[in-house]
Amino acid sequence: MAMNVREWTREHFMANQLDCKQLLENSDALQEIPCLNSLSLDYFKEGQLVKFRGMIQDIFNPEYYYENYEVKDTNTGASSIRSGMFMDLTQCSPQEQLSLNSPNNKHSERQPFFVISVPGLNDWANRKSSLIDISTAVKNVNKRSHETTEEELMDCSEPTKKKEKTSDSCDSAMESSKSNQSTSGIVSMEHILNFPIPNQDGKACIVKVYENDEIHKLNDVIDIIGFLSLDPAQCVSDNGDESMDDMEVQTHNPPVSMVPRLHAIKVVPLKENIISRDPVIMSKAELIRSDLQMFLSKLLFDDTLAADYLICHLISSIYMRKDFLCLGSFPINITKFPLEKYKDFSKELYGVLTQLIPKSHFVELTLENLNDMSFTPKKDYQCNRLTSGVLQLSNNTHLVIDETHLTLGQVTPCGRKNYDTLNKLVQYQKISYDFQFYMVDYETDIPVLILSETKSFIPCPTQVPLKVDDETVNVYPQVLEAAKQYLKDETRLENIRQYLNILRHGNFEFNDQMTKIIQEDFVKMRQVNKSFTGDNLHTLMVFARLMALSYGKNTLTSDIWKKTFEFEVERIGRIPKRNEH
Repeated sequence: MAMNVREWTREHFMANQLDCKQLLENSDALQEIPCLNSLSLDYFKEGQLVKFRGMIQDIFNPEYYYENYEVKDTNTGASSIRSGMFMDLTQCSPQEQLSLNSPNNKHSERQPFFVISVPGLNDWANRKSSLIDISTAVKNVNKRSHETTEEELMDCSEPTKKKEKTSDSCDSAMESSKSNQSTSGIVSMEHILNFPIPNQDGKACIVKVYENDEIHKLNDVIDIIGFLSLDPAQCVSDNGDESMDDMEVQTHNPPVSMVPRLHAIKVVPLKENIISRDPVIMSKAELIRSDLQMFLSKLLFDDTLAADYLICHLISSIYMRKDFLCLGSFPINITKFPLEKYKDFSKELYGVLTQLIPKSHFVELTLENLNDMSFTPKKDYQCNRLTSGVLQLSNNTHLVIDETHLTLGQVTPCGRKNYDTLNKLVQYQKISYDFQFYMVDYETDIPVLILSETKSFIPCPTQVPLKVDDETVNVYPQVLEAAKQYLKDETRLENIRQYLNILRHGNFEFNDQMTKIIQEDFVKMRQVNKSFTGDNLHTLMVFARLMALSYGKNTLTSDIWKKTFEFEVERIGRIPKRNEH
């Protein structure tokens, strides 16, 4: 087609759907489409084709709309059929009237999602996923819906009760919308955006999906390509449903300046588990691992054992669920660091980790935060929406919990609920969403790293007490500075990032010979230590799998198994028999 993809209109797409969809399979064509994530809405105009990457925070009820509708000219009596697809508002000029009872009207259904910027996305990953041609977007800054038209816009969606909008009602709607954009009204901006964790630059869109070839779930990260809807007439209280109160109306119809509408023509789930094994990275896996182990061990006060466990944690990902087990999950609890000298150790370590992994979130777990924070998403029936909680995160978002400032005190019912939520996340990789009258378990894949002075109060199967080198403690500020300089080598840093990303989703199999050896060693371990259970064996096998993957192997070798076994013996030997709580 001659028309450039960034110049597509709704009409062009509907007239050439097959060709357009085929062109959208071309990654070069996708690069031409401007991205909502990176720029202010001032750079865009009504009806423009855009793309947006985000996480599905809520799924609204299906919305009825006119796929086709008949309009009658009140002066001439002539009628015409128009399409309501990929827009919120029907098109009628002042002398035209929507024929509500026309047999030519076709009612259809579309699925709205509330999609937000991916929570916990670190700066480098955000920049990497948002590379667009800004110069092209700048050209559109003065083109946004200032372009005049003779057509009046009317609400195209059909809530419970359908009614015709008149010219006066649209004018009133636009004035009311302007007022709503300048004042918070009943609800605040924070309420409307509904981010699980604060995000100053975060964006939100109401995405309307017409074709549901795939099942989209809460917390899925998706790429959307669609036509932008920015007209303020659509977002005010007169939405045609008299059963909705003001709170629900404002929540589901927020100002477009805050939450634009996006009519999807293509939705692509980010299948993070489908990642090719880059042969270049795989050929250098052992070398990259060696560099990473050295780097992390310095940050962990020269403890190479702890560095090995941390590497395995960073590449951990659930590959199978069986009964109550999450095969592949590898939460760890690092303890016994010199807190008296370095009170900010947890934040410093987290700051470095954010340079290596795409998504993460740091939770400072004080008694106050435990009692006051909302970890669990909850259904708000007054607004008819899911109010987010801190742990409404997409898969592979690393959660770092800092317990170093946790003190003794009274735990409230909310604190107990938060504790139970964290416990369930660590043990079973599930979070119970609160629908007030019942709870619904949602499966997650959120790697959890707990940093505490002594054993965490959250049960964690793998505690790693640090064996601190005194000389490193004395020069730790210089170690941190050296670490920051070390990561300024872009090639080295990119290699580490790719290494962690690829191995997180690596293919792996236990061969029959190694399975037999593991079973024999388990029997020997049970003879020496009666407290060694099947759960310990499960953790050990997960660790062995991750150790093998970390060396770029897709199966376990006897040497790596031996090393893994020795590491576990050393780790357990560091834990006092009567562990502190």
